[in-house]
Amino acid sequence: MASGKYALITGVASGGMGEGHMKALLSRGISVIATSIDLKLLEYLDATSHGDDAEVFKLELDVTSKESIAATVERVKEITGGKLDFLLNNAGYGYYMPLLDVDLEKARKQYEVNVWGVLALTQAFFPLLRVAKGTIINQSSMAGVQGFNRPYMGIYSSSKAAVYSLSDYMRVELAPFDIKVLTLVTGAVKTEFYTNIKEGGKPITLPPDSPYNPIRKHIETMMNGSLAGMKGHDRLQVTRSTIATALRYSWLSTRYVRRGFGALKIWLMQLLLPVWLVDRWARQAGSLDKLKQMLASG
Repeated sequence: MASGKYALITGVASGGMGEGHMKALLSRGISVIATSIDLKLLEYLDATSHGDDAEVFKLELDVTSKESIAATVERVKEITGGKLDFLLNNAGYGYYMPLLDVDLEKARKQYEVNVWGVLALTQAFFPLLRVAKGTIINQSSMAGVQGFNRPYMGIYSSSKAAVYSLSDYMRVELAPFDIKVLTLVTGAVKTEFYTNIKEGGKPITLPPDSPYNPIRKHIETMMNGSLAGMKGHDRLQVTRSTIATALRYSWLSTRYVRRGFGALKIWLMQLLLPVWLVDRWARQAGSLDKLKQMLASG
């Protein structure tokens, strides 16, 4: 049965977390406004994607564009009658590269989507969320938790750390308006993430003059996800659990949802282990101790 509630999800695409959230919401009678930077990415959604009574609306949305956001707000008002029960800031992607080799334009774009897009959407939809006393779910990652430190992910990880912190402030500052904020901190989840970070489907490569050339093969293997393995949790299970938590939100206890392979482990590492030990593991994982030995031996 339709609940009369509406959720907007950014960055919906086949095989992704956004699609998982959509299915979980529809199963609970909540209509979904699925958005993507390119409507072609939503063409796969058809009548079978809908719930029994809940509906799916497809809108084009670029979270880095003021004009696109403003147009989406107006369209959502028409669809919902001027309210929004759930805003899922899901849009994002990964840019992997050693910090010394980072293309600063690409790094800025990473932040525009992953961080400023979250704030821009929250500001734009605040009036609608206020009417509904709605809930915001921000997609962070265990990569943004202190103690993760996996080499060559610095730009992506720092953007997710920013989302984590931004969500904490958002939760406090929006409380007077009865708007709830939930931070989704995911570990490894089976999605198309590693496929989507490759520009044009091409493998990620170091620049020719990288100071990390002696361990190029290892770094490129890490950046392209070959070391990620197949331990990721099922995305539909993760998203169902997330939506269930959001629907029973408690001001006293609900702050973070930690789901996916390794999410709880990384959080415990942050709390319990000394920084020097975590750093040592990170250097070993990135072959940086090996590089130091190679450089020392000439």
